[in-house]
Amino acid sequence: MRLGIIARSDNTGLGNQTKELVDMLKPSKVMLINSLSFNKNKQYPDRYKEYDCHYVRGFPKTDDINDFLKGLDAVLTCETFYNNTFVSIARKKGVKTFLQYNYEFLDYLQNPDQELPDTLIAPSLWGFEAVSRTFGTRSRVVHLPPPTTPEIFNKAKLNNTIKDHKRLLHVAGKMAHLDRNGTNTVIEMMKYSKADYEIVIKSQSNLDINITDSRISIDTKSPDNKQDLYLGFDAMVLPRRYAGLCLPMNEALLSGLPVFMTDISPNNTVLPESWLVRSKKIDQFNARTMIDVYEANPELLAKLVDDYVNDSNKVEQKAKAFEIGMNSFATENLKQKYLDILEK
Repeated sequence: MRLGIIARSDNTGLGNQTKELVDMLKPSKVMLINSLSFNKNKQYPDRYKEYDCHYVRGFPKTDDINDFLKGLDAVLTCETFYNNTFVSIARKKGVKTFLQYNYEFLDYLQNPDQELPDTLIAPSLWGFEAVSRTFGTRSRVVHLPPPTTPEIFNKAKLNNTIKDHKRLLHVAGKMAHLDRNGTNTVIEMMKYSKADYEIVIKSQSNLDINITDSRISIDTKSPDNKQDLYLGFDAMVLPRRYAGLCLPMNEALLSGLPVFMTDISPNNTVLPESWLVRSKKIDQFNARTMIDVYEANPELLAKLVDDYVNDSNKVEQKAKAFEIGMNSFATENLKQKYLDILEK
């Protein structure tokens, strides 16, 4: 099978997600999207120098698509094909199409009559039943999480597990709609937390929040290597307010970090119950479909964090985190599953 993958050359979650897929599946061709024109992010095309790349600035045009599809049997992309005619062009050429979608950005939910790819790949179980029910008669719908290479995180895992750092990580990222990653919940949690530790909030932009607790620090530096984000911590606190694909969770687990999250899907399909915090629905909004918004109980989150920080032996929980990450997201455990889906 000659496989093509559409990848992003930036350092975003989507850029990292597609790079992991390319490195695992070694496609015959890569359509490499330079996203500078629509997100202004730094580009890293050299990461793909070993691959046969078709470079596209911005969104591919019909000629770009026709050229890329020559000689291919299948094309895999994440979130979007970057052109609404891509699937129909590929189908006319007998090329199968595979979309690893993000539920809240799945355009077909708003445009159900649009031509569907041959296979929709759910990166998590959030919304899986709804997508299967809506599109399952016209497209194959399967669940398969994005792969993560464990070896990339070896240094972070070793550093995190050999000692207690008294440091916790919260990834705010780019502040998404309605505080998706629960940064304000973390700030509120600190009013109830009594343990002695530092919590580092990693953000890609300056945060307009009032911080009075000396245990909180904000880091707006964006590392070139994603693994450096997780170095030197004991756990990650990520009380996300609505669900979906969460690459920081996957990467933190493979870095030996327990991840404390809201007790909602898909978090509660991956993490043990003891790492989850009771949450209540506080809002909803309309993306491609209606999205429910939850908030973790900040007092219960503070107790969970304090109990963990005060535990003199965190080795077992850090080992458990790594085991969950390996079983759920490691490339070596997912590669054949991808090949089976792509070749079927």
